[in-house]
Amino acid sequence: MGDLKADPAAIAAFGSQHAGMAGQVAGSAAADVVGSLAAAVPVFGLIGQDFLAAFAQAQFSFLQSSAEIAAVHAGIATGALEGAASYTGTELGNANSFVSSIAGLL
Repeated sequence: MGDLKADPAAIAAFGSQHAGMAGQVAGSAAADVVGSLAAAVPVFGLIGQDFLAAFAQAQFSFLQSSAEIAAVHAGIATGALEGAASYTGTELGNANSFVSSIAGLL
């Protein structure tokens, strides 16, 4: 097994990108549902109520699925950002411990 090299800044940037994606997915899905329903209601009116009810259910399912996708991106973001912070904290702690242990030898 080779050496492990981690770049906390790159990991944090990856996390930030996923946080942005979570917001984009959730926001665009909500806007799409509102826009689609608003456009369909005047077109179908009273005659198309059955279709509109089915369409609204399909849009609701789409919104739920989009929320799940956004939650996955948010979870990835949280994990990456926490991992980068933990890695940085551990590295700083180990460096301080090392410097303290050799301070008397210098």
